[in-house]
Order: sequence, then C-alpha cells, then structure tokens
Amino acid sequence: MRSSLIDTLFLSDKRKKLLLLLLEGSQTSDDIKEKLGVNWGAMIPQIKKMQEWNLLKTEDRVYSLTPMGYSIAVNSKRLLNLLDVYGDNYEYLSTHKLSVIPDDLLERIGEINPCCVLESDLAHVFNANEDVCRAMEGSGKCVTLSNFFQPQYNEMYNTLLKDGCDLTFVFSESVWKRVCEAYVYEDGKPTDPNSLDWKKCRVYTIPDGADILEISVFDNGILMGFFDNERRFDTRYILGTGESGCNWATELYHRITDGKLTRIETDVKD
Repeated sequence: MRSSLIDTLFLSDKRKKLLLLLLEGSQTSDDIKEKLGVNWGAMIPQIKKMQEWNLLKTEDRVYSLTPMGYSIAVNSKRLLNLLDVYGDNYEYLSTHKLSVIPDDLLERIGEINPCCVLESDLAHVFNANEDVCRAMEGSGKCVTLSNFFQPQYNEMYNTLLKDGCDLTFVFSESVWKRVCEAYVYEDGKPTDPNSLDWKKCRVYTIPDGADILEISVFDNGILMGFFDNERRFDTRYILGTGESGCNWATELYHRITDGKLTRIETDVKD
C-alpha cells in the first residue's frame, strides 16, 4: 500500500533532505551520498517511495525533481523554514508583539531562517552585545531603525563609519531628542569622542508609536528587537543571516516607515 504524500515527505529525514537537496539542482548518486552523508543502499528504498509519487526522475544515475516535485519542494521548504523559525525561537516569538508585522509578511517569516535569539547575561546587559558587533563588523551598508537610546553601540557604529560604511539611522522623535541632547557638536566635531558621530550618517525621524524596538539590515544580516506582549523593553534580539532574511527585513522596514520619515540635515547630502 502506497504511503500518503505527507508521510512520504516528512516521515523520513532522508527523503526530506533529498527533496530539498534536489531543489538546488540535479544531483548524481555520488553527490547525494557525499552531501547527505548516507549509504547509497539506504537511499534506494527512499528514492523508490518518492518515485511512487512522481516526485523525482533519474537518467544515467542523475536525479532531478519532476515539475510537480519541484513545486512541492518549494512549498515544503517554505513550511519547514517557517516551522524552524517559530520552533527554534518559540519562547521569544510567542511572548512578543508581532502585530507590527503585516499578515502577508508574517506568513513569510520563515524567510529569515536561519536565525537565533541573542541574549546578554545580567553582568553585561548594559554593554554592547558581542554577537551583534561581530555580525555587523565590516559591513559596507547598514540601515537601523531604533525606538530606544543605546549609547553602548556608539563605538561599533563609529568604527563602521571610519571603515567607510554607508550608515542610515531612523530614530523615533523622542529618541532623536535624546540624541541631540547627549551628542553635542562644537566646530563640526563631537565634544565627546565617545559620542555617536551622527552627522556622518543619513538621519531620519519617525513619529513615536511604532511597535518595534529595532530593525537593522546590514551586509548579509538582520537584527530585530520587538516589545514583549505587555509592550515592555527587552534586551534580546533576533539575529538572522542570508539574502532572503535581508530582503524580508527590508520590506518590513519600508512598510513601517513608508510616508512617515523626516530627513535631518547632516554632512551626508545625497
């Protein structure tokens, strides 16, 4: 008796991995053995089960997806990524305000996979998170929307600027007021060398009330912080890597800021 399609796809880790591997392109039997780290004899029954549903085809020991197999693989990957993002970060995502994410983007949140939650220990909660600094190090471009004042990252951002990073900040109006009070210039230079040198950045303001703590999109990575369900501040972040995550976070950034930005005059004129 033929197994159900759901069972064929998801009850075997070997079949699931093979389906996703073939989504990358045709593979020889040697490719499959090497990339999946399996014994070929153990793969033959799994391949036969997938052939029963016409998910893959073979010619001269080269395996590829059928048109329907490809469609199923694409949608299976989306589902698996969604489950990975929610399952791996359940404690954070289930207790934080995600209502700021439009429904169509929330349905696609699997696109930020792989990602993880970053948390500072109590002894370093007011210091810059080292994982954040490492992830953003060397970035050529960075856009950060921030709803809170975080001077602990001044050194990181100033280093990015010195290294030629194209840096854009979007501050809530109340945070911008705090920035202006704290980071004073004299003769075109910060009076405190530890201040954020914001005049070398593009700076925008956005009205208070955006239900998100931070979004940063940088070279091949994203950083996001959400309020908890009681709209309280949380020092944890979600860190994601990869092009699809950057595209997803960029779209969220534009949805939040569209039509709401006010440009602040700085030394960057474009």
